[in-house]
Amino acid sequence: METQRLTYTRSSSNEIILGNDICKEVVARVLRLRASKHCAILTNETVAKWYLQPLLAELRTRGMHASEIVLPDGEKYKNLDSISTILAKLCDDGLDRNCPLIALGGGVICDLGGFAASIYKRGLPLVLMPTSFLAMVDASFGGKNGINLAGGKNLAGTFYQPVLTAIDVSVLRTLPLSQLAYGLVEAVKHGAIADSAYFRFIHKSIDSIKAKQINLLQRLTRRSIHIKKTFVAEDELDHGIRAHLNLGHTFGHALEAAGNYIRLHHGEAVGLGMLMALKASQSIGKLEEDYSEHLTHILTELGLPVKIPSELDKKSLLNTLSQDKKKDQDGYRFILPQALGKTFIHKVSPDKIEDFFLTACDL
Repeated sequence: METQRLTYTRSSSNEIILGNDICKEVVARVLRLRASKHCAILTNETVAKWYLQPLLAELRTRGMHASEIVLPDGEKYKNLDSISTILAKLCDDGLDRNCPLIALGGGVICDLGGFAASIYKRGLPLVLMPTSFLAMVDASFGGKNGINLAGGKNLAGTFYQPVLTAIDVSVLRTLPLSQLAYGLVEAVKHGAIADSAYFRFIHKSIDSIKAKQINLLQRLTRRSIHIKKTFVAEDELDHGIRAHLNLGHTFGHALEAAGNYIRLHHGEAVGLGMLMALKASQSIGKLEEDYSEHLTHILTELGLPVKIPSELDKKSLLNTLSQDKKKDQDGYRFILPQALGKTFIHKVSPDKIEDFFLTACDL
């Protein structure tokens, strides 16, 4: 018997630009990719009403032809049916491997765009233009592209980096406060895992944030990008330190799935998940600094829930947790807080998970 080994190395870079009213610059950067003059724009019905035509107009003035793919709006459309729709349109319109796919929208569109770009003809140049605060501070960079299956959230997915992420904070002016709040939860999470001063800054600036002061929102976006990219650059494929970015998400994904992705938005679920993580850490004697009161204040000021909805049965939540993609043969992996700005990985064996989970649910 003979054995041979191939060792592969891969390098990729994601340019991230951040600014105010930057549509012209975005198109200029797309042209610099030296890709095809034919591209596709993926968006949803809500975003299309505001931002599709200006982007199309700017592309046309630069001699680019764009195929339009407009999906319904909502988490429930982050599924294989939508991926099939996208792939069929790319195929029907004759896009080749040099044609950029521009995903214009929030986290759902960024995920769908990334997933479709990664598998169509084995990879299209991907450009992300986030229009929600959640996507700006989290979903539009890092390379994770997940879609939901019947068994749970993000159970199918790829790692595929965009070549360009273009964050135009001017679109936040049209964003409802609820959507702003959902994104702020991810920014709060970044502070909770890596920067206590950032967490405290958000806490004291909550009124200005609610007033949608654009310069402040750009500042928050910049800091969140910096925090997240330090984790992603060190652990792109999520085998180690990047896991800490999942604070609140294992609990949160169970809440989302139990509510059929309708009862709770991702931001609401992650906020509750962070409170549950604090409770769980306290229950095992690992919580050195309890910042539950400050987190509860932030969520309350933003109009987000701080109690698990009564209609979400705790046993059902436990069942959805069993489908979490971070579960392995040894049990469940949770990211728990130790102190503000510091988290740790905690493994729970299958025979202990019910008591552990139900304790966390006691908000």
